[in-house]
Amino acid sequence: MRPCSVRPSRRHTQSPGHMTSTAASARGSMGATASRFVSLLAFSLLASMALMLGYYSPVELAVAPGCSRLVQASSVFVQGIEVSVDAGSQGSGGGLVLYGLPVASPPDAPTEWPESRRVVVPANSHRQWTYFLNKGARLQADYSVMSEDDVHLPLCIIIAQGKESFIRWTEMPSVHNSNSTLFWGLVQGNGTVEQTVNLSSEYYIAVRNLNNHHDTTLEFRIRALLYNTSGADYRCSPGPGHAICTYRLPFLGRNVAVLLSGHTERLNSDAQHVKLSYEPRWTVYVVGSVVLALVLLLLYEILDQLFGPCTGGGGGADLRRPLLAGKEDDGASLGSSYDSVSHDGSDDREPEERGEGGGGCVLCCDAPKDCFFLPCGHSATCYACGARVVEENGGCPFCRRKLKKVRRIFTV
Repeated sequence: MRPCSVRPSRRHTQSPGHMTSTAASARGSMGATASRFVSLLAFSLLASMALMLGYYSPVELAVAPGCSRLVQASSVFVQGIEVSVDAGSQGSGGGLVLYGLPVASPPDAPTEWPESRRVVVPANSHRQWTYFLNKGARLQADYSVMSEDDVHLPLCIIIAQGKESFIRWTEMPSVHNSNSTLFWGLVQGNGTVEQTVNLSSEYYIAVRNLNNHHDTTLEFRIRALLYNTSGADYRCSPGPGHAICTYRLPFLGRNVAVLLSGHTERLNSDAQHVKLSYEPRWTVYVVGSVVLALVLLLLYEILDQLFGPCTGGGGGADLRRPLLAGKEDDGASLGSSYDSVSHDGSDDREPEERGEGGGGCVLCCDAPKDCFFLPCGHSATCYACGARVVEENGGCPFCRRKLKKVRRIFTV
């Protein structure tokens, strides 16, 4: 008996089973989207934490007399700049003050002061002093070396820019390296060392004893350029171990902070140890993480729609090949449709082997498979999609044979 034939139609009537399958598919898609969003949100939060703990992590500064240091931070990510003095700090900087300014101006207030230091440098050791100087400042060190015995070139004096350069010098103190020191010299008796500052940074002045016990007198004369704080809208003096100064930054503002310490002429005055930290603007981090996760999720969905394979049916891999067949016809399909069903013995295989088992239409991924193609006999699509493939002279999604007809499968 010939199978019942129904005229192909582009309108597809959804059955209750189809609606249930569609609802389950929608729930699964929403669950997958939610899972991806949670993963992307976690990634965005980790990126925000890396920015906060990396770029805006707390630092410890050595603030010497005459320091005028500009502290800048993005007001989008930071809502406050905090400064505190270590409880064990024994420095006498002449008064440490944190100023808040509406805008940053170049350092244009020159000042000059001397510092006298008398030190005893043990054999094969060194003493160092740290200064933060702005561009245009000048260092001058007058030394007087008093030795107990007549030793040729007993001391080494260096000037280094930055902590890393100073550490490199300490590893090989007796060797001159232009990459680690701005000035390096072996000295004895009386003399003067001078250095002009071309970059705002920390500068180290160190004395190294390469021989026996020596008594050294140093006279530092420093000419520095300070920031003008006359227009400051905030002023606070942190104290050792208790007072913490916090300068609040307005959102999207250009405000900056200046850390200023007075200069003294005391003998052997040392630097204070100051902790500088940034208070994060948590609202920006949280909202920014959510927005970043949504953007990444939207980008993923767009790319998935453009390039992702259909996952609703069993023939997703075959869809990567074109469905439209070429102009040349398959000679085996010219005969009777019933003879062609068993043309190559493909019907002898089980439905699972032909990809005709469970699952939905391999084209729309929504409706169940309710038709089969002639002459090959494969069941791969719903009737609406199958009729469209036949009308467009396409090929079977499984075997690629030329199609002549499509027949609906009726379930009793």
